[in-house]
Amino acid sequence: MPITDRVPVPAPTAGPDQPDQPDQPDQPDQVRLRPALALLDLVLPVTCAGCGRPGPALCPRCLGRWSGPPRRCEHGAARLDRMDGTVLPVWALAANDGPVRRAVVAWKDGGRADVTPWFAELAGRAARWLVAGAPGSGVDPAGGALRGPVVVVPAPPSRRGHAARGEDLVAALARACAARASPGSTTSRALRLAGRGRDQVGLGLRARAANLDGRVRVRPRVRAALVGARVLVVDDVLTTGATLAACRTALERVGAQVAGGLVLAVTRPPGSPTAWLVRATDPG
Repeated sequence: MPITDRVPVPAPTAGPDQPDQPDQPDQPDQVRLRPALALLDLVLPVTCAGCGRPGPALCPRCLGRWSGPPRRCEHGAARLDRMDGTVLPVWALAANDGPVRRAVVAWKDGGRADVTPWFAELAGRAARWLVAGAPGSGVDPAGGALRGPVVVVPAPPSRRGHAARGEDLVAALARACAARASPGSTTSRALRLAGRGRDQVGLGLRARAANLDGRVRVRPRVRAALVGARVLVVDDVLTTGATLAACRTALERVGAQVAGGLVLAVTRPPGSPTAWLVRATDPG
């Protein structure tokens, strides 16, 4: 059943690195409409970022593509493999094609900041699901990795991307995830990109890894707080896995324990079937 046609705006956070207290989980496939967003739709009508239809920032049909629990997707990202044989578990809400891809591109590069609260709500609900498990399924989707407090860390934006957008969009997703994850969870913009490099968009498998080689760094002021902390890394789209792999390496070097990653969407590997994400092995 698709998500209903309105997604509430997350409540303001206490600060850039401190999330709200987690609220109660939503009822399955139900999202409450907050008056502020309803009024905004009436006063400032827009078009759907996914299909262009007049109406809310994400229409019911496009929003429905993110409905349901997140799915494990690391099997399609070659750069997440490590020499020690471990693979970072990553969950995605949708496949990055069609209206999903158009909505994400409009959000990141088309100036559609009005989509941010919708994506933040979806990411927050996914984090809540990873903690609570799928209702009635008997599955512990995160394998216990998100039981108890976690530090939610957004993947760092490029300087060019941050300057063009005027804000760190992925940080908004991370704050929503921390607010809905286990009690005591926090968010930290712990990572930054050092040096000069290109935007990852359009780069191939090897080029993405080379572009990030040694550039993802942990900010000195938060290193001590990350020692022994369990971390969930959040990003917008998973393609080759180079970004999440670089984030994991940087965080583990300072003593953090990276529990997994969460993304809005995942790019389907070349030659894979349309429904590959749906048929992927369930987490657990």
